[in-house]
Parts: sequence; structure tokens; C-alpha cells
Amino acid sequence: MWKKNNEGNESNSFRMVIGVMGVLLVSILCYSNAIAQIIRTDSIVYMSMEDAYKRTYTTSKVEGIKPTIDGQLDEDFWTRQGEWSEPFIQAKPYEAAVSEHKTQMKILYDDRYIYVGVICHDLDPKAINRFIGNRDDSQLGDLISIAFDPYHDYRVASQFTLNAGGNKSDMMITDDMDRNESWNAVWDGKTHVNIEDGYWTAEFRIPFTQLRYRQHTEDGIWGLHVERVVYRTDEEQNWSLIPRNRNGFVYSFGELHGMTDLPRSRGIEISPYVSGEYQSEPKIAGSPYQTGDRWVGNFGLDAKFAVSDYTLDVTINPDYGQVEQDPSVMNLTTQETFYEEKRPFFLEGNHIFSLGSGWRDNMFYSRRLGTMPSYSPDVDNETSFTQTEKNVPILGALKQTGTNQYGLTVGLMQSFTARASAKVTRNGEESKEVVEPFTNYTVARVQKNWEGNTLLGGMITSTNRILNEEHLEDLLVKDAFTAGIDFTQYFNNRLYYIDAKAMFSTLQGSAEAITRRQRNSVHFYQRESAQDYLGVDPNRTSLDGTGGYVEIGRKGNSRWNFSESFNWASPGFDLNDVGYLGRADELANETSVSYQDNTPWFIFRSNEFEFEQENAWNYGGDLIENVFQLSWEAMTKNRFEWSIREELVINKTDSRMLRGGPDMRLEPSLSTSVDFNTDRGKALYLNMGYGGEHSLNNDMSENALFAGFSYRIGNHVRLSGDFNYEWNRNDLQYVGVLRPDVTSSSSASTYIMGRMHQKTYGITLRAQVSITPDISIQFYGAPFTSIAKYDEFKAAADTKSSVYEERFRLLTDEENGRVRNPNFSFNEFRSNLVARWEYLPGSTLYFVWEHTMTNEDEAYRSGWGNNLDRMFGLPSVNTFMVKLNYRFTM
Repeated sequence: MWKKNNEGNESNSFRMVIGVMGVLLVSILCYSNAIAQIIRTDSIVYMSMEDAYKRTYTTSKVEGIKPTIDGQLDEDFWTRQGEWSEPFIQAKPYEAAVSEHKTQMKILYDDRYIYVGVICHDLDPKAINRFIGNRDDSQLGDLISIAFDPYHDYRVASQFTLNAGGNKSDMMITDDMDRNESWNAVWDGKTHVNIEDGYWTAEFRIPFTQLRYRQHTEDGIWGLHVERVVYRTDEEQNWSLIPRNRNGFVYSFGELHGMTDLPRSRGIEISPYVSGEYQSEPKIAGSPYQTGDRWVGNFGLDAKFAVSDYTLDVTINPDYGQVEQDPSVMNLTTQETFYEEKRPFFLEGNHIFSLGSGWRDNMFYSRRLGTMPSYSPDVDNETSFTQTEKNVPILGALKQTGTNQYGLTVGLMQSFTARASAKVTRNGEESKEVVEPFTNYTVARVQKNWEGNTLLGGMITSTNRILNEEHLEDLLVKDAFTAGIDFTQYFNNRLYYIDAKAMFSTLQGSAEAITRRQRNSVHFYQRESAQDYLGVDPNRTSLDGTGGYVEIGRKGNSRWNFSESFNWASPGFDLNDVGYLGRADELANETSVSYQDNTPWFIFRSNEFEFEQENAWNYGGDLIENVFQLSWEAMTKNRFEWSIREELVINKTDSRMLRGGPDMRLEPSLSTSVDFNTDRGKALYLNMGYGGEHSLNNDMSENALFAGFSYRIGNHVRLSGDFNYEWNRNDLQYVGVLRPDVTSSSSASTYIMGRMHQKTYGITLRAQVSITPDISIQFYGAPFTSIAKYDEFKAAADTKSSVYEERFRLLTDEENGRVRNPNFSFNEFRSNLVARWEYLPGSTLYFVWEHTMTNEDEAYRSGWGNNLDRMFGLPSVNTFMVKLNYRFTM
């Protein structure tokens, strides 16, 4: 009877959501068919794929007068030198069609710069989209982008983009289409719109110092890609066509010839900064540290040096105060939340330092550096107080990356974080306690590329801590080393491939630290269900393991693609001192088959269907998961998009759910996700979706609705927002452990679960005002609430039983009295306001206001309205910062 409560209401809610989504989808289909604007006609002129693919352009070196970068292309520099390349070819909507919007491109270079001029004709020049966004808003407005693969090794390209409003963006983009949009080069670019004559022009001046290349080559060939987007119609033109079903993005570039007489890489850039910060925070009565406000000053520098074929980046005492805050989350699982890197120093060249299985791990996770201190002094804020530290200071870091003339890519990063101490006052007496030891991080990567078809590489990492304090020696591993190798081989014009990676890790430390690592959520050596092959050894002073994967498949210029992979992470495998690993003790195989059709048909512009299945085992030989997935992604001719995914789990055993207790068998479940968005090219863009997982036994139900919008006002203002609402019920939510008391005749612990009803609300609002491409104001605000109440507590029993009711028993009255109330109400509001002025290329002035309110009550507070009232009455922390940097070049 206990599991039937609210069953009818929740089932009706779920059916209602699915019904609404179904009606919406049918309406979308009908609407799309009615208003589709793109009609295929016999008047379209097509270029043969042989002529459109892998085209070549020959540039030349020029001397003498330099052009004024104003976007107009009317000087002798442009009109009397070089050759214009045309025509451009449509990549979409009609692949290989010659566009009616004519485009011309010219490239020249001298001893310092590469110059690119592009003329973009438009049949409706008054409709040219000239929106000015923030730096790196690369998807806004009509635009031109140019990408170079200077080593011509098909691995990674530097891409530079100008939109018709003059907005600049740049990124590093890999052959697998991984984008690093936080890479910021220093270059000039302007645009000019000529409505009377029906065109707009873009003018690029890119310093050689911002590119990594070989000075001397026999053939002088770079990879080259030039793309134009007509935003209102979502037309994409390529100078050299990159097919939609391609065998690699950078691999499919055209070729730029004539790059033979290049300047020596002698770029030296130094960018010192100074900053001042004022923080207002809640007072703590009696605390000598939390007195209400404090002032902080800081300085440091970033530098870049060209060293032969490589670039050396150095940072001393970096400051990241202007970086947007991480989103709020409520994580009730055992797996660590993964946060994206946003700090520029660690983002540049990060594709080089990537080696993982592509599954659940990576050998380098830069968020480990400069994180919160590992140790917190024990204080009660009544008779004892401590000075809190947000992040461990990064004393300095250096990074050398690049590729030489033999196709050898090298990456080396060295970073040092400070020995950090916190002031502690107990009963009026002040002392210092070390909260983080001095730590050295080393990451080294090497990879050899043979003509883009064979890649062989290796990587090592090292984390070394100086542990002189007993409390840190018992808490942290002293030395952690990892090593890995990777190999990729393509066949048959890159249509088929083999991809393999293997990694090894070893940890060294005190018996207490290694015991702690064995017992954490990555490993859970103490699991009752794993005692026949694991078990905690309190005398161990090291921990070793391996991980990796092997995958074979077909992808690229084909409608049908497939892959088969095998992944493993042994019980002792651990990357988490400078990498990321969600969990160990798992083996899995995954099969994927997909079909993609980009031919316009009926109301559709493109369709993709994919089937996947996955099986997983632990190292004890137990089958722990069988999953089947089916998905459909589509775009209509009027550029509405949706994706639908169904996932069926027919067998699952959770080894982490009881936090070191026995494995728990779960009921089969069905997951559904539906995402939909309107035309991204319109001033108002909407997206919405639903995601949910439902146990077939109705003991678990998770539901999430989200909706968002983006609205452009004129050419200078953009507003966007997202709303998320989740409502979950789990009859077997972990609560805690009851240890046997002194009167108990049993020595076994009791693992407690309860029925949890949880609701989570979140809103994210952003506003962007771009006065010019170099002056902008940004606002980010995100109120977040998560509330939960528990009842019907039960104890784990025969957790692997095939009979659901035998996996637990209801608690006795005495046991219920010992269970701590797990109800909670968590409220948090985070916001920041950033004013940015790039007063010279690479030199920027920031003004920042950061505001935070957060609180967690050990009580259930129903309704979002009640929580919002509580949230905006919480004590707040306000930080005001000004930061100035200036770039010198030599």
C-alpha cells in the first residue's frame, strides 16, 4: 500500500505532459508543411562534387603600402593585387548548389600579417543582419569565417569570424568538431555595408604571431576553409565544399598554396594586469575575520613566446574574477559534478591535452587546479572562527604547445599551487592551520600524425604534494601518476577507423590516505557485494589500475554509419588528482548504428536516426546494465528542429546507491526526452523540451520540463532566458546508515532508504548590450531552488532479489526514531554584471559586480513562492572588482 500513494496523480501528470508534447509535435509538423519556404526547382545550378571538394587557392606575398582596416576594400592594395576566388557553393540547404548570393574572396600576406577580403553580394541588401553581440558570439548575424590549418595535418584549425555588424569571434576547432570558443587571438577586422550597391564587405588582418605554423615548408600548403552564412535564410556557403556526411571537418578543408616565404615565429606578448576588489559579506558575531567587508588588491601577468615551432604560454598569479560563475546544481548522486573550464589560460590548446576513453574519464581536468582547499578547520562560529578561502592560489603555470614540420605535436604544462593556510581563532587565541599543501602539477602530451590517417600518441601526468602536516597526510595522496597511449587509424579514404586508448594510474600515500581513497565513491572497495574480489586493505600505501577503450566503426561520407566499442576501468583506476573519473570497477560494450539523410524531402531539410545498445559488467563478473536507445533528430525546411530519444533499461544493478552497502537491483525503466526549437535565425528564438525516466514498477519517476528564449532587439541588445522545473519521486532514495548501538546484538550496519518527493526550480536570465563590438555590458542572474521531503523509511534487505518487495523492509518504530530527518530546502541566487571595454587589441578594462545568496535549511519549505521570499531575504555576498590589463608586443 505504501508504494501506491500519489500514483494516480503522478501517472496522470506524466500522461498529460506526453499528451501536450504529442499535440505540440503534430502541430509543428503541420505548421512546417504549411509554411515551408524552400522549394527545390529545376533552376538551381549545381557544381559537381569533384569540382566543389578540396579546391585550391594560390596566394602571394605583397610588399609596400599597407591597407587601412576599415572594411571597404576600395584601396589599390585590394584592387590591383591578387586574384578573387569564386564561386562559393552551398553546403545547405542544397548541397553543392551555386548560390544566388554571390561571394568573392581574396587572400594576401606580408612579413607580419595575413589579409583576407570578402565581398558578399545580397539580393535583398536591406535584410542583411548586422547584429552586434559580445566577443565570440559567432552565430549572430550574417557572417564570414576563415579557418587555417597551418600545419596541414588535418588535426585542428584556427578560425576567425566577422559578422556584418563588425562583431569578432575566434575559436580553435578540431577535426572531430570540438570547439574551443574561449580561445581569444589578437587581430583586426572591420566590415562595411553598401545597401545601394547590394553587398557588404569584410576585411581581416591576422598577425602571424597569433598562428602556429612551420616557417619553412617545401610545398607551402595550408589547409583553408572559408564560409559565409546568410542568417535570415540559414544559407551556408563554402568556398571549398565540406560535405555534410564528411570524413572529418579539418580533413575536408581546401588548400591554400603559396605560403612559402613566411616570417620567423618571433612573437613575444606580455600582458600584465592589476585588479582591485571590495567584498561585502554577512558579519559573524565575535569573528575577527567575517567583519562585513574587506579589500583585496592583486597583480600578475600573462606572457606568450614563440619558440621555434612551438608557443610557450606563461601565467603568474592569474586572476579570473571576470569569468562567469558556475551554474547551481543539486546533486544527490555519488558522482562528482563535472564543471566546464572557463579560464582562458587553461582553454588555449586544451585539445592537445585531451586523452580519455570518450566514455566517463579524461587524464587532464584543469578544474583541479585552483579549486577549493581540501581541508576545512573545525569551527562552530560561536567560540571558534576561521578565515574562509574560496580558491587555492595558483602561483604560476607555463604551457608549451605546437606541432613541428614532421607532424609531431607536443604539449607540456607545469603548474604550481600555493601552500595555503587559514587563520583560526579559538577562545580568543589565533593560530594558523594549513588547508592545502604546496602542489606541483605536470602534464605532458605527444602525438605523431601521418597525413591525417594515422595518429599515435602518449601522455603522462604527475601530481606531487609536500605533506608536512599530519591532518593533510591522512587526507591527501602524496604522489599520483598516470600514463596513457592512444592510436587512431583510418581506412578507405577515412570511411572506416580503429580508435584505441589505454591508461594506467598509480597513487602513493599514507595508509590512511589510501584507505580513504579506497572507500570513496569512485571505488567503494567496502561494498558488501564486492567482498569476493575487493575489500578495503587498511595497510595499503598504493593503489593502481588501468582503463581505456577500443572502438571500430564507419563514419563520414556515408548515410549509414556504425560503431562497436569496448570500455574498461579497473577497480583501482583513479585519475582524480589532476584528471576526471566518474567511477571505476566497470566494463562495457556499446553498439551504435545511425542513418543520416540531408536531402530535402517533404517538409524536412534533414533527418538522422540512431540505434544504440550498451551492456555493462563489474569486475566480479556480474551483469549490471542492459540499455537500448532509439533517437530521431530532424530539421524542417523552415528550420524548426527537434530531437526525440527513447531509452529502455531492462536490467540495472546500482553498486553506488547505498554508498558502500550492498548492490541494489533496480526495476526496468523507460526514459523519454523531447527537444524542440524554432528558427534560430529569427529575432525571437524559442526552445522547449521534456525529459523523464519512469520505472515500469512505478517506484521511481523523474520529470523535467525546460523552456527558453532568445530575443534580439535592434542590432545592439539581446535578451535570453531559461526556465527549468523538475518533479521527482523515488521510493528507494538513499538516506543514510544506522550503525549498531552498544545494546545491539548485531554488528551489521543498516542502510536506510526513504520515499522522496523532490521539486527543483531554476531560472537563468542573461542580458547583453553591445554598444560597439569592443564595448559591452553583460548581466547573468540565476535563482535556484530545490526542495525535498521524505517518508516511509525502509532498510535494505535482500537487495538483489528478483522480487521487488524482498529488497527492503519497513523500519521498526525504534529504528524510525534514530533516522535523522533528511528533508531540505536549498535556495541560491547567483548573478554577475560585467562591463568590458577592449580599448586596444588584446588590452581590456573590466568592471564586475558579483552577487551571491545561498542557504540550506534542514526542513521542507513547500512551494517556489515561499522559497523565493526566503531566498531574497538571505544575507548576501557582494563583490565589486575592477581589472585592467595591457598587451605589449615585441
